[in-house]
Amino acid sequence: MSGDTDVLAIAICAAVISLTLWITFAVARRSRSADGFFAAGRSISSWQNGFAISGEFISAGSFLGTTGLIFYKGVDGTVILFTSVISFIPVLLLLAEKMRNIGKYTIGDVLVFRTEARRVRVAVALSTVATGTFVLLAQLVAAGTLLESIAGIPFWMSVLVAGTLMAVYVFVGGMVATTWVQVIKSSILAILAAVIALGVLAKFGFSLPLLFSSATDHAVEGDAIFTPGVIFGDGGTLNLLSYALTFALGTAGMAHILIRFFTVPEAGTARRSLGWTVALCSMFYLIVVLMGYGAAALLGANGAEKVGPGGNLAAPVLVTELGGGAGTVGGSLALALVSAVAFASIVAVVAGVVISAAGTFARDVWPSLVRPRTTSGSTAAEVDEDRQARVARYGAVVFSIFAIGITLLIGDDTNITYFMGMAFMVAGSAHLPALVLSLSWRRFTAVGAVWGILTGLVSTIVTLMLTDALWMGSGPAPLGIQLPVIITLPLSLFACLVGSLLSGRAADRDQDDEKFAEMIVRAETGIGAESASTH
Repeated sequence: MSGDTDVLAIAICAAVISLTLWITFAVARRSRSADGFFAAGRSISSWQNGFAISGEFISAGSFLGTTGLIFYKGVDGTVILFTSVISFIPVLLLLAEKMRNIGKYTIGDVLVFRTEARRVRVAVALSTVATGTFVLLAQLVAAGTLLESIAGIPFWMSVLVAGTLMAVYVFVGGMVATTWVQVIKSSILAILAAVIALGVLAKFGFSLPLLFSSATDHAVEGDAIFTPGVIFGDGGTLNLLSYALTFALGTAGMAHILIRFFTVPEAGTARRSLGWTVALCSMFYLIVVLMGYGAAALLGANGAEKVGPGGNLAAPVLVTELGGGAGTVGGSLALALVSAVAFASIVAVVAGVVISAAGTFARDVWPSLVRPRTTSGSTAAEVDEDRQARVARYGAVVFSIFAIGITLLIGDDTNITYFMGMAFMVAGSAHLPALVLSLSWRRFTAVGAVWGILTGLVSTIVTLMLTDALWMGSGPAPLGIQLPVIITLPLSLFACLVGSLLSGRAADRDQDDEKFAEMIVRAETGIGAESASTH
């Protein structure tokens, strides 16, 4: 890129980031209390929450990674997008309203409503940090790659800038700031994506058949981009099914998305916010499909070197081409705008993940470290919630430093969509079975929750190590399934069931039944929701 392009891109990035930082400091006063820091004072409306959830969901993985995946692999990349939209159905039907009525600040609050607190909270904390780490790796790799390519800033420095910004958002503004940053980012990104889609279609006379035909003629994989199996390879249908299930069910276990239901005033608002989310995500993902095939058609196989081995720069290179090409005023301006919005998108998403991980540590782990365990196993309620918020602020800084270090170790050669797939796999396997059973099964116990969560987490890590992406041995990987959630989720569900059945005690049955009945009433009516359990 030319020096002028570098300066323009940096200037627009700085302008967007300055706007979000101004908002962060402007709302800082509203985040001083625990309720303000963790749940934005439960004052977020349905459209605001819908835009914020969309902002969490429309990440660098979908905007940059999936565009590159479609550029290289074609139709298989669209599976991720369409199953991601479907993923909000289980969230709506099984979790959204019930979680808002039962929980308080974290998914650990939901799981301990009926069970002994310490073991469950620690298990949830481990899985939440693991999920958040994979998400942050994807986003920070994207941030580093983006700034390095458009502005000439070294990868390590780009990652450091993004990591520092996400820590500032959380430390200063808490959930209020991250919510408004997501709302602004989603609005700008939706408008920009619509303009890009029109630009792609205009190149082909607004004819989809002509666009797809050109993509077939020029794509890296040629005709194969419209043939299923380019990504899923020898795993075939089973690999495709497991990949789809990962993204379809993983959302229902993503802590940084689920905690957004605690920011709204009542359960009906949580339900309506998902309507906004589905509408925005559906529109955006259709545009990503156009961008992916547009990149294949306009850049062709010769564009592979520009977009990089992971395909993460396909979107910026495409918009440069739409603007008139590299070195032109239009191309430079288009690249700068998209890069600035993409970078803001990355920082917004990582801020949401960091506040989730920091909140989980402060609320689910730290009280157990500073207060002795009582006979009931209750610890979180004994520690002042405002102190928990202060611990979460500093925990956000520590977690940010950790994520920056890991990102610098792995480098920038991996497609970030696959990292996101790992995060969805951990979330779906470790959290979803335990959450659903906790909200619906009378005999579910703390032992079942711990067994299920840890089984989902450990089995995910082990099976991922046996796939092509992470296989450390020589020769073909033992598992041909790339994201084997089809193995790990049933294992987690089985562990939840067995652990609960083996640990159930007849002496406690009356108390368990009473607690389950209380939970059902609160989940369905919202009575007592503002005094949610703090076991």
